[in-house]
Amino acid sequence: MWIEILLFLLLAVCALFDGIRKEIPLAVVWIGIMAALLLQIRGDLGENTWQAVLASTLPGAAFWGLSLLTREKVGYGDGWMLLMTGLFTGLGRCFMILLVGLMLESALILVLLAARKITTDKAVPFAPFLLLGMGVVVWL
Repeated sequence: MWIEILLFLLLAVCALFDGIRKEIPLAVVWIGIMAALLLQIRGDLGENTWQAVLASTLPGAAFWGLSLLTREKVGYGDGWMLLMTGLFTGLGRCFMILLVGLMLESALILVLLAARKITTDKAVPFAPFLLLGMGVVVWL
């Protein structure tokens, strides 16, 4: 449980910065990545093979590719956060967190677009929704 709390706190800092400054604090993410790797080495995150740990980085790598393809409409920081999340939670839970976060963000954007509160060119930070996705997945 303390590992989920640590990840939740790291994501909360990222969400706060992303919501206010529209940037992800990479120093916080790198600290989280290093902590996750140390916990993996110690075995605190379960008995994972190096293949499983490598596979857990796939969502982050996919978002880096998406950042490249969209010319950073999806930021590289989102990829770094997903890489950190994957290292802490594993591939399956990371995909669940990502899926819930994307569904929540999509629902909010649809409501805001329908109410004409935002336009289609408005940038919406993703980190708060990733944090919400983490909260929902841990709650379940």
